Amino acid sequence: MKKSFLLFLAIIPCFLQSSAFAQETNKLTYYLGAGPTIDGNGGLLGVNINNELNFSLGKRTSLNPSITFYQSIKYWNEDDKNKNDNSSGLFTNVTFRYDLLKTKNDFKVSLAFGPSFQIGSENGYGGSYLVYDDFGNYYVDIKNVERFIRLGYTQQVVFDWKSKNENRRNSAVLSMSSFDGYWPWYLMATYRVGFKLK
Repeated sequence: MKKSFLLFLAIIPCFLQSSAFAQETNKLTYYLGAGPTIDGNGGLLGVNINNELNFSLGKRTSLNPSITFYQSIKYWNEDDKNKNDNSSGLFTNVTFRYDLLKTKNDFKVSLAFGPSFQIGSENGYGGSYLVYDDFGNYYVDIKNVERFIRLGYTQQVVFDWKSKNENRRNSAVLSMSSFDGYWPWYLMATYRVGFKLK
């Protein structure tokens, strides 16, 4: 865990230098969006809220730091034992994006890849045990709680198109975030609105 955190800290200076260069010479767009999420490890459905800055590095390439919050809502198949199970996380990603397709109408299909740093937790039903006392016997549920501070990676397919407003963009992203050798741990679909800042 310490090695992952140190690697994440080592990436930050490189990112800041690149982003500062991009701000001085290229276009900058801010995206805000939300959408559904699947926690593939726990089988939970949830929502995500995404913020991203798009630094254009060239005609087809960009650097994209983002912060995403995820919160589970329910299980695929609910029963009495797991209604209170929960997972959530805050993700900081830095992706390099390449436009595979770009039409005359400025519709883009892109692929993006980069590191993903997560702070989050999950809790779930861990079984139960029988307790005997003066009032009779009853079952006590066990909750498993796990907290995450970890470094993984994210892969994205991005669809981006212009809006009627010249200073706006529309975007739809399919994001797969992987941690601890599990792919994909989180699957997110997000619709976003972009605001051109420069």
